[in-house]
Amino acid sequence: MNNFILLTALLLTAVSMQAQTIDTEIAALGSAWEAAYERGDAAALAAVHAEKVEIVNADGSLSTVTRADIEANWAKTFAGNTGTIEFADDMAATLLSDGKANTKGSFTQTMTNKETGETTTFKGHFDHHAVKVDGRWLLSRLKVSPQ
Repeated sequence: MNNFILLTALLLTAVSMQAQTIDTEIAALGSAWEAAYERGDAAALAAVHAEKVEIVNADGSLSTVTRADIEANWAKTFAGNTGTIEFADDMAATLLSDGKANTKGSFTQTMTNKETGETTTFKGHFDHHAVKVDGRWLLSRLKVSPQ
């Protein structure tokens, strides 16, 4: 019985440590994304994505894009706009059974047109997956919906 209690305690400690690690690592991924976005750095934004990324479209269908596609899209966006993003305190990361991480949360994104000064604000919710490649978490599936 004592061995069972010890084994259970060790297992719970390992799970708790794994949860803390995933939270810290995914928070670092989010911070890197945020810093790149606010600098208007399309290459750095693309670098936090896997080589191929699934996009969940508004109708639920899936599209696949490459890291190069992501960089080109952000470069086009940043050519005419600057942006800021604020993540809410509700971000949660969970390690999935397939080894990927799921991260969910809310955000407020503001884009300002460089020419006109017009500002657009979008409040949304994200539900992303990340995969670990060479010791780094990279976004591999993106789903964003309005709040």
